[in-house]
Amino acid sequence: MQSGTAPIFNGAVAISRNSILAVGPADRIIKKYPGHRIVQLNNAVLMPGLINVHAHLELPPLLDAIGAETFPEWVMNLIIAKKRLDNTDYSAAARENIRALIQTGTTTVGEICTHGVSPALLKQSGLRAMVFHEIISMAPSGPRQPRCRPLRRHGRLAPYFSSLLPPPSSLLKHGISPHAPHTVSEGVLLQIRLLSKQRRLHLSMHVAESQDEIRLLQRKKNGLEKLYQAAGWDIAWAPEADSPFDYLHRLGLLSRNFLAVHAVQATDRDISLMKKSRTPVAHCPRSNKETGVGKMALKKFLDAAITIGLGTDSLASSPSLNLWDEMRYALRVHKNSGISAWDIFTMATIGGAKALGMEKEIGSLEPGKKADIIAVPLPEKNTGDIYSDLLRETKSCIMSMVNGKIIHSKENV
Repeated sequence: MQSGTAPIFNGAVAISRNSILAVGPADRIIKKYPGHRIVQLNNAVLMPGLINVHAHLELPPLLDAIGAETFPEWVMNLIIAKKRLDNTDYSAAARENIRALIQTGTTTVGEICTHGVSPALLKQSGLRAMVFHEIISMAPSGPRQPRCRPLRRHGRLAPYFSSLLPPPSSLLKHGISPHAPHTVSEGVLLQIRLLSKQRRLHLSMHVAESQDEIRLLQRKKNGLEKLYQAAGWDIAWAPEADSPFDYLHRLGLLSRNFLAVHAVQATDRDISLMKKSRTPVAHCPRSNKETGVGKMALKKFLDAAITIGLGTDSLASSPSLNLWDEMRYALRVHKNSGISAWDIFTMATIGGAKALGMEKEIGSLEPGKKADIIAVPLPEKNTGDIYSDLLRETKSCIMSMVNGKIIHSKENV
């Protein structure tokens, strides 16, 4: 199965080292490359590996324990639950969550690293990853305190960020995740903007996730006031803007290298700003449901030609990290607006690659791209729409390959 083309029946993919050489009918590929070792997969569909653009792998299953009716209540419950956790818990969770990603066909993940344990485990796993190192730093700024120290132990962001980085890897890229517009001060955001441009780093931020976030920035009564009290922050430190996207646009942060996560509350003007700045979006529909923030107007984003990737978020706000479950749910909640199974597949493959700035490397089965490929069972029922059939039946993968290396197999391949 190739992204952007009709499926190839009885097809094959030729691979050399870590890259795709050719894609086409099996008889033609085998004849053209007679010296290659042949791996036979019966009753299987070969397709690009799935790309989960937004996850928090260090969080264990907390959804049942912290579920709440409102987003602010969920946030406060998460803060309380995390007080009982330590690095041993985060490491165990990350290890198990990485295993779940691999077994269900995710080959690339956009990971939000908060506790510093996931990068080394991702490097060991063989997965491809963009690790966004999370920063939460809301401090006073402005005329009353012009020389604020925005980070607790560092006056400048560059040395702080450098201290976070593990050894580099061909499969592991690094970025920064300023948590949200209301949890990172303007001074720190400006430092992040500068650092991201200097080092060509991608950014990922929770933006316009809840109505409470919007109301906070608009200086209206909101449920996030309790968060500020718990953190010891003055509510006056929060930015003031009509919308988070207006605020980030004013700071010069919106760009194709800025991944806006959730964007549930985005207005038509916000969508226009994203379109002009080519800002991609991470859509996490099950998390949006579980935290009570609402349903994103997905069709509006796609009609505006905004790049959309699909994410599971964490096990604190989603029942699983299985991207097939996320895809199924996304189709179910958006199909009445005209979203198709093909649209969902696009978001989970080449859309995710574009959202992470990796579309030249991964996201489709094309010569020259990295060999990130999965094999899933051929659907038992054939309705004539392979994408709908796969979404209906697929739960895990038979084989997963990243960078030309098989990292998971249910069969002797």
